[in-house]
Amino acid sequence: MKSLKLHYDKPRRAHVSERLRSKVFKSRASYPFNIKPSTPTAVDVNVADITRFLAKYLSGKQNVAVRPIPYQGSFATEFQLSSKRQPFYDVIVPKWDGYDLPLKGFDKYRIYRSGVWHESCHVRYTPPELFKWQNVVEQDIFNIIEDRRIEDLGVEEWPGYLPERVYTQAYGFALRPKVDQVSDPNLQKIEAFMQRLLVGKIKGNLPSQMDNGKVEETAYHVEKKLEKLKGADELTLVEELRELTREVIRRLGIPFDASTPSKFGSESPWTGTFSEEYAQRYAPSKEELDEDMGEFFDDLERNAKPKPSGKDGEKKSPQEITKDDVEAAREGSVEAKSEYASVQKKQAVDPEIVAFSPTLTHGPVSLYKDQKFITAMNTHLRKWKTGYKELIGESGARLSVPDYVRHKEEPFATRIKQSARGKKVLVIADFSGSMKPKEDDYKRAIVSSMEVLGGIGSNIALFTFAGDPSQGVGFFKIKSFEEPKWTSAHSAKVAGLGADYHSTPTHKIYENLEGYIRKHSPPVTITITDGIPDDTIETSKQIKHLRRHTRMVAFGIADGNSRKVPMEQSLKMQGYNKSFVVTDVYEIPPKLVKLIAPE
Repeated sequence: MKSLKLHYDKPRRAHVSERLRSKVFKSRASYPFNIKPSTPTAVDVNVADITRFLAKYLSGKQNVAVRPIPYQGSFATEFQLSSKRQPFYDVIVPKWDGYDLPLKGFDKYRIYRSGVWHESCHVRYTPPELFKWQNVVEQDIFNIIEDRRIEDLGVEEWPGYLPERVYTQAYGFALRPKVDQVSDPNLQKIEAFMQRLLVGKIKGNLPSQMDNGKVEETAYHVEKKLEKLKGADELTLVEELRELTREVIRRLGIPFDASTPSKFGSESPWTGTFSEEYAQRYAPSKEELDEDMGEFFDDLERNAKPKPSGKDGEKKSPQEITKDDVEAAREGSVEAKSEYASVQKKQAVDPEIVAFSPTLTHGPVSLYKDQKFITAMNTHLRKWKTGYKELIGESGARLSVPDYVRHKEEPFATRIKQSARGKKVLVIADFSGSMKPKEDDYKRAIVSSMEVLGGIGSNIALFTFAGDPSQGVGFFKIKSFEEPKWTSAHSAKVAGLGADYHSTPTHKIYENLEGYIRKHSPPVTITITDGIPDDTIETSKQIKHLRRHTRMVAFGIADGNSRKVPMEQSLKMQGYNKSFVVTDVYEIPPKLVKLIAPE
């Protein structure tokens, strides 16, 4: 059977005739980092931060990565395993400033926000076993069914998203084709089924009245089945959804062949509606868009209930739309308006670190919080945590009986106040491509150590040269001294970085940080690396220059003992105040504490 493609006869609304982007996106390893670097705007950063918050909050899971991709015009989620075989969800979203829709400003944000909510519902409700299917025809139909199921559950959980869901449905209704404009009979039925199940109404009419009835009957059957599946255990849910998917294919009379290429490019046609590519190809005028969305709202309002039928505090059915809901859908919910106002806020940029871009990608922190590493760091930092250290000597503030018994020459103890609170630690992390084989261990060491130092009150600033799928390779600011404290959001930014920088420009990052280091004079500046800098002579000059304003220390992470000695010699020759090299990240805690702890 030939691959089925969508085609419309009406030139004004030429539909996507090529494959849309995949619902199950390609793997993390296949993302190129050599895209042209770009500096994100303040709104880009704010949208990325709130997207990460929403994805974690709405999904209820910590193992979530969020990546805004410049060339990904839509939303997608993939269930993956890390190199350590730990599961996580990879949520792909468009990069805000390049997400071009026939809507602008707040209206565009509403569609973007709904896309994040939709993917978060997949993370929360879709069983991992159902993210990939052997048969692409089954996957297409399943995605339509599952999109309806997860959004129903999402609206029940968060009723405030109902108006935004309705607005998204109105936008989708405006962009989808009339079913009679779809040239292939099988695709007509799929399009009609999708519109009926996800929008609630069909645009246009199928050529055959029999097909109209078949689609309506099938959609009604799916709705009743999904209602019964609420509360089912995961094993039952997987089995029932697989069977329901095959049943819909049979009911609609869609040719079923495992070798047949996907009709929608292995992705839900509903999700594809909100892609930049779809909008650009479909290209409705502003007048057409407003007219069709208005028609949708007017029709919904005529059939809406005057007020909620349930008691106060009682959740409505996802299908129960009131006139108030329609009005909120036209204008935007209070939550959406508040969020949009917050993402418009701009923050002052320190001219001393203008060379460093904020990173937009957020990785799953849970993969990199290493309890063994954290425990070791806490053990070696216990004196800093208590806020004092005790000196034993010939004289002191008090007589220490245990020390008098052990050695009478030094029986006195004196407590000296010692606190890390507010003490500045500037960290520079080398994410050059040579770190790739040990990238996970490297992130584990950085995330775990920064969380411990932040937890005892250290004021951390972290800068890096690295790869970010959102921006390519470049110099990035993870946290500055001006930010109050290290949070999980900073750890998520580290987790989202890639060891893909094409060189080791240590001297250049020192040069770009000179003014900032001179301004703050941190007691210690730590460089974490795994190799020799591009320009050893220039790096040595910069280290010597910066030692006037901070204590320059470094530690290297070597692939094995064969590289350990050369790396130790290289760091020593570069002129750091102190340095060390390890081959195992668990060697780091005691050595790192010796580098940064006060005497």
